[in-house]
Amino acid sequence: RSTLFPYTTLFRSSAAAIELDAELTIAQVETWHQRLALDELDPSGVMIDASKLDRVDAAGLQLLVAFKATCKVKGVSVAVFNVPKPIQELIRVAGLSEALS
Repeated sequence: RSTLFPYTTLFRSSAAAIELDAELTIAQVETWHQRLALDELDPSGVMIDASKLDRVDAAGLQLLVAFKATCKVKGVSVAVFNVPKPIQELIRVAGLSEALS
């Protein structure tokens, strides 16, 4: 497992940390949408640990992309780190490397 997005050191230690589960698929999207409620975000930033992520589908990727885009508009920095190699490859093949970096 390696870091897909190497700039996580830009965050202060007070940034909120979110650890993804093993799956982020259509079955989990509603739950994660609630967990990622923007009104509860730490304005100092959000760090998403994907080290346990084994399975993700288009709905899961879409949720992450939408979350990052919304945070950007609100001025909240987001970093996704510890992305497993197979998930990195899926992100690359889906053309979402830039959207999730």
